[in-house]
Amino acid sequence: MKKDSVKTIWLGQSGFLFENKGERLLIDPFFSDIVEQKQGLKRLMQAPMPIEKLDPSVIFITHNHLDHFDPITLPEIHAFYPTIPIIGPESVMKKANEMGFTPSVLKHIEKGKTIEIGNFKITATAAYHSDPFSVGCLIEVGDKTMYYSGDTLLTETLLDDILSLKNRPIDIVFIVINGRLGNMNVKEAIKLTSQLNPKLAIPMHYGMFAENTENPSIFINGCEERSIKSIELKLGKETEL
Repeated sequence: MKKDSVKTIWLGQSGFLFENKGERLLIDPFFSDIVEQKQGLKRLMQAPMPIEKLDPSVIFITHNHLDHFDPITLPEIHAFYPTIPIIGPESVMKKANEMGFTPSVLKHIEKGKTIEIGNFKITATAAYHSDPFSVGCLIEVGDKTMYYSGDTLLTETLLDDILSLKNRPIDIVFIVINGRLGNMNVKEAIKLTSQLNPKLAIPMHYGMFAENTENPSIFINGCEERSIKSIELKLGKETEL
């Protein structure tokens, strides 16, 4: 393993587990069937690992929607790891408090603000979504800067919102491509990625529900046409970035 590489596991939808030097950042884990229970959409991907093997050092939840703040999965993770910090915007903090999470582990973050925990420096970025408190983030870890879009539309200001917060060039982009329910579509995702000009681009938020997905090959091919390397991560498989 390279000194500053980031081991990355895609957990499905927009869920990721990032590891650097033994510390792990868990983002938006969605493992349950709560969306089917509440909205009738059947998940097509099973949870890729048992909760007890996640072993996070810090958890980041971008907004209060069922496939991001999973009200079945997150309490189970909290029960296994009761002292692990949970970072999120106001809507996430409100829901977590209502559900009885340990108050001392809850870390509120606002757009434009930064929290450093262990190897991870996390700066909340603007996201334009139906939860008005939604955020994405810039993650600085080792020698890499990663942009994680969260759920967001592509607006006239989003690019400037991101660029105004970055301290160094963006190496890796993780970006939504599904084009439904308040998210940018695949062509818009290609456009924003091209403007950010990362070394690597990874699509997300597809393949979980038949009613809300997109073909990641369209994104990958579009990036490669613009000389940006792009790959599709395999569910549950560790990839060194």
